Amino acid sequence: MTTNDIAISRNDGLGRYELLLDGDLVGIAEYEVEPDDSVALTHTQMEPDYRNQGYSSRLAKYAVDDIIRGGGRIKPYCTYMAAYLRKHPEYSHHVSWPQD
Repeated sequence: MTTNDIAISRNDGLGRYELLLDGDLVGIAEYEVEPDDSVALTHTQMEPDYRNQGYSSRLAKYAVDDIIRGGGRIKPYCTYMAAYLRKHPEYSHHVSWPQD
């Protein structure tokens, strides 16, 4: 197995978190800051060749941790992010489910 250089960052200009492997953009998690300062996670996408390898969960963890560090609440509109947060109940006190 080849070890890739992984970089994850928040791109405020495009309203998304980005996962780069060896400098190539392979995954994104889009977000919108809502009027109540919560952060809506609206869409997650990973290039097909990089799915089912743990990259999406690394991107999700980075985004969730970043939002929490910034004092925001998380609203998971994206099905992937909702599933991730359900699998990680340690974040539950930072989540406002959209139907709430």
